[in-house]
Amino acid sequence: MKRFLLTVSIGALAVLTAQWQTSGAVLQSPDGSPSHRFEELADGVYFATGTGVMTVMSNSLVIINDDHVMLVDTSVTPAAARGLVQGIEALTDKPNKYVINNHYQFAHAHGNQIFGDDVEIIGHDYVRTMLSSNVLTQRTNRTFSAAIPGQLDALRERIAGETDASARAELEAQLRIQEAHWEALKETEPTPPTVTYSDSLTLVKGGREVQLHHPGPGHTGGDTLVFLPEERIVFTGDFFVGSPDSHSMPYMGDGYVEEWPDSLHNLKGLQFDVMVPGHGRPFQDRTQIAHLQAFLSALNAQVTALYVEGVSVEDAVAQIDLSSQEDHYGARARNVDPRAVVRMYERLQVKMPY
Repeated sequence: MKRFLLTVSIGALAVLTAQWQTSGAVLQSPDGSPSHRFEELADGVYFATGTGVMTVMSNSLVIINDDHVMLVDTSVTPAAARGLVQGIEALTDKPNKYVINNHYQFAHAHGNQIFGDDVEIIGHDYVRTMLSSNVLTQRTNRTFSAAIPGQLDALRERIAGETDASARAELEAQLRIQEAHWEALKETEPTPPTVTYSDSLTLVKGGREVQLHHPGPGHTGGDTLVFLPEERIVFTGDFFVGSPDSHSMPYMGDGYVEEWPDSLHNLKGLQFDVMVPGHGRPFQDRTQIAHLQAFLSALNAQVTALYVEGVSVEDAVAQIDLSSQEDHYGARARNVDPRAVVRMYERLQVKMPY
């Protein structure tokens, strides 16, 4: 795989890794620093991540073709999306013609609204359904947003009690970023895809083939795998979140845990060398897919049994024992996310109502 180092510096925020050379493009964030860094994974294919000076919450993939740009995932707010687009404009003067949503959740699709009618927004049918609804009141979005005022208050309290000047300055910078994010959220108008698909869609545009695959229900009901067959790269978004140490665990609060392991077989069927997740670093270890399948299957079996026994959600969370998965997931196996169990009980109630 080709690796390239961009020459545009992002100062002290530049990070070099052994596998992928990190670089950045100049753009404006709340404090005037670059909001994104870009790593070229293959010719014209860039992994975009936040530098930390504004809240972006997820990774994106930028695909620069002969005469246009494709962007996979638009970040958490219109402000973050504008910063991302500014970064792309520092990489190329080619117009952005296509946006692809990996799934509907706020961290990945709430920048859609900044794109005009000349940009096609592509997503699974389910993504259009969700983003056409009052998704801002949906539990996951509501829960994350509702936590922010308390986080701001906690930061202000820490700042008031901090006597070390450097530590105080760091906390104040965090507060500015979080306050800016809180304001940016108020601008959000969920914007659904203008082009949808059900199972798969192949785009051959600007000298490159890009395949979109819906692997089946998993992280949500409408995840998209963005597969570049020539480059052997797949963007998995939150459908599969791995890492070099394999301890990463996807959020399951909107998931279909009972179907997810089978859906992961469809990811295995793609001929890729590198996986690019919606959170964390690109990685190459395919064995992590089987690890997640085993974890999800074990979790589903235990939760289903507890539900059938009439155990409450709260008691089920306490009784679940996934120590068999500890080698791969560490503390995450010892402390199952209660939001996952709540979601699984909701799904079971539909299938097996009392």
